[in-house]
Amino acid sequence: MNTLIVDVKRNSLDDGPGIRTVIFFKGCPLSCVWCQNPETKLATQEISFNKEDCMNCNKCFEVCEKGAIDPTSEYRIDRDKCNLCGKCIEICPNEALKFAGKEYDIKTLTTLVLRDKVFYDNSGGGVTLSGGEPTLHMDYIHQLLKEFKKENIHVCLETCGYYNREKFNNLILPYLDLIYFDLKIFESDLHKKYCGVSNNIILQNFEDLIKNQQVEILPRIPLIPNITARTKNLENLRNYLQSLKIVKIGLLPYNPLWLSKTKSIGVKANYNRTNWLEKEEKEVIKKIFSSFEFKDF
Repeated sequence: MNTLIVDVKRNSLDDGPGIRTVIFFKGCPLSCVWCQNPETKLATQEISFNKEDCMNCNKCFEVCEKGAIDPTSEYRIDRDKCNLCGKCIEICPNEALKFAGKEYDIKTLTTLVLRDKVFYDNSGGGVTLSGGEPTLHMDYIHQLLKEFKKENIHVCLETCGYYNREKFNNLILPYLDLIYFDLKIFESDLHKKYCGVSNNIILQNFEDLIKNQQVEILPRIPLIPNITARTKNLENLRNYLQSLKIVKIGLLPYNPLWLSKTKSIGVKANYNRTNWLEKEEKEVIKKIFSSFEFKDF
């Protein structure tokens, strides 16, 4: 059994407790206009191009049989012509061209993760499943988590919450130690506008997890200026979380560095704020959530 993985990031300190390995699965049912990992959105393999690493040797242009390479274009690749043969990647001397998405079988991925088990054990760390959306790969993850639990590895899941609840509860939930559950926009119509789908299933899944309390859950709110970080939206989310008697949350400040990633996969960003949250914006947000416990930012 294989699935597409965009990256396996070792020695992470930002995606759960302790030292962790973060696995970025490819594919997401949402289409958030500010996606921090746009290379994980499509469930299919892509080729990325990093302009800074390009030596302008034009070897990729010479080897491409489909005429999909355009050295004059900022995107480099005509995605409609490209057949993902990978010849341009093989010949690129500076790895400016790479596949976004590589197939891993369960054994290979488990072996890679276990290299750092001593660090997990000594730091209270483990593995974090991220993406994209890991729950798109439930059958694969079910088998993967069984292998992790044989080794007593702590597992955290980062999820957008848009999944089949029955299948999730049966295949995934019993093997998790921690869930980072993202809540983005409270109003359903605005959620559909900015994330591509209604949030009805997401809120229902979140409430089911809170009700059953089988595992520790940390709701997280990405702070996207003029979208999720609007005062009305934050107040709605605050009131919603208070109604569920939640006291601890995660607040994720906007990071504009994702913008360069869209160009690398030939996509034009639909949201283009290039600066970080201002001090005044942060103070407003902190005041709204002053009754909650959260990491300062």
